[in-house]
Amino acid sequence: MLIELENSIQQSIYLIHDNSGEFFLNYSMFNIKGVATSIKAPNMNAIAERFVGSIRRECLDNFILINEKQIKTIISQYIEYYNSMRSHQGINYAIPKGFDAQKFGKIRKTAILGGIHHHHYRQVAWRMNKCPPRGFI
Repeated sequence: MLIELENSIQQSIYLIHDNSGEFFLNYSMFNIKGVATSIKAPNMNAIAERFVGSIRRECLDNFILINEKQIKTIISQYIEYYNSMRSHQGINYAIPKGFDAQKFGKIRKTAILGGIHHHHYRQVAWRMNKCPPRGFI
């Protein structure tokens, strides 16, 4: 879901909502596409609410939001982190875009969103013109 959102974030804006009466508005006048979850499918709403809660707790609650450009930048960076660096419990602690962890090398970290999150990785332990350590392959 988030990978599709990341690819289409510049193209369209979607509001995923349940079938409650307050969400049936004319979104087209705001250039927003309203997408109602299926009736009697509670997991659909739970997934959307889980992501909203995650992005709020892990990202937006840590900033004083000033304008729309800032919000879009923060959310775009968070979605990239969410899909390519953050492990997910629901998929056995894997990373959706498939981060390939190194087994050798010095451990490094990169600050994400100004240091709210950190990505830990191993720096490649050898140079390209040298052989890998014995037993690596």
